[in-house]
Amino acid sequence: MTKLDSHETKTAFAARVGLTKGRISQLVAEGLPVRGDGRIDVAEGLAWIEDNLDPARRNKGGAVPTRATTTLAEAKRLHEIVKVQRAKLAFEREQGQLVETAAATRSVFARARAERDAHMAWVQRTAPLLAAELGADPRATFAALDRMMREHLEHLADLPLGSFGDGA
Repeated sequence: MTKLDSHETKTAFAARVGLTKGRISQLVAEGLPVRGDGRIDVAEGLAWIEDNLDPARRNKGGAVPTRATTTLAEAKRLHEIVKVQRAKLAFEREQGQLVETAAATRSVFARARAERDAHMAWVQRTAPLLAAELGADPRATFAALDRMMREHLEHLADLPLGSFGDGA
């Protein structure tokens, strides 16, 4: 399945959520949304199942449920919910909506390291130009800029990650 293809046949959708094709057909009769071409929009289907699937089928035939039956039914219900949630996470990962924590952490640290190095390189490039423009000692200008940049970077490193805001 490609990143853009978010529609599946009933068979493929059944395999994704761990149900039979027949059970999916029953769910379609109960309201599981299906496109005109008979395919199921994965995101809509997963959301519908999570909101509507109740495999426990409480108290069929009018019999009073026993504690063991209720416990088994609850276990089955929870199992179905977990399967749907896992399928939803797998779909979101396929669509590129989820990233692994380790990969995100590596990316953030690599970006921070590259930015730190770029700032320190800027000091090396800028100090002689600034010294020439101001008629100052190049070594003293570099030392002052280097010290100030390091203090600035240390201050940034001490800020909690959430304090930068993500625009959301």
